[in-house]
Amino acid sequence: MINNSYKKFAYFYDEVMAELNYDLWLEFTEQYLKPGDSILDLACGSGTFATMCKLKGYNSEGLDLSETIIEIANEKRKLNRLDIPFYVADMTNFNTGKKYDVITCFFDSVNFLKDKNQINKMFDCVAKHLKDGGYFIFDIFSKELFREYEKNEIKEDYGTFKIYWTTKKTSPTSLKHTILIDEDGDEFTENYYEYFYEVRDLVNKKFKAVKIAGDFNDDLEPDDERILLVYQKL
Repeated sequence: MINNSYKKFAYFYDEVMAELNYDLWLEFTEQYLKPGDSILDLACGSGTFATMCKLKGYNSEGLDLSETIIEIANEKRKLNRLDIPFYVADMTNFNTGKKYDVITCFFDSVNFLKDKNQINKMFDCVAKHLKDGGYFIFDIFSKELFREYEKNEIKEDYGTFKIYWTTKKTSPTSLKHTILIDEDGDEFTENYYEYFYEVRDLVNKKFKAVKIAGDFNDDLEPDDERILLVYQKL
């Protein structure tokens, strides 16, 4: 089971993630979608990507380990009057009882998995939930970004709260994120861990790699920070 699960940070997640260009992930994913296709987003957070997919006409669903953040996703769904099933589940051990055309897992959520055993369990679950020939699309952070993360500190003032986010290397392949939120003097801290993987660590006999790209380009360069992988179920 994954140990990382957003708790109080879930309530601040959307504001912190607002700077990300979700359109890049959607444009990349749509290369492998047809009108009306079904898509399941693993580690879906507050459901922004699933919502965007639904608004584009795809049958989207979302899954996340954090009960709190799924509650927020459901509120967003109701606000937009959309029919999007959201599940509280571990992406290494889930069962929606359905099969999908595409499954995604973005924002280096795969790096939350602490070892190859968890990686393989995730692949097994994904394979069971994909239609034959379906695509599993995900990203990981690169060695270049891992080096940047080794000792990193971010301080941001969002008006209603302040965030102090520090990242430190705790082993040759692991990082510890410490997030402190200060909301008008009321402070809390949460810790999360990520683990570095080479692309060669992510091979699975149930899939074939059809595309490996860096930073949403057509190829992968040494200085790219994010690696996007498209695997097709055999």
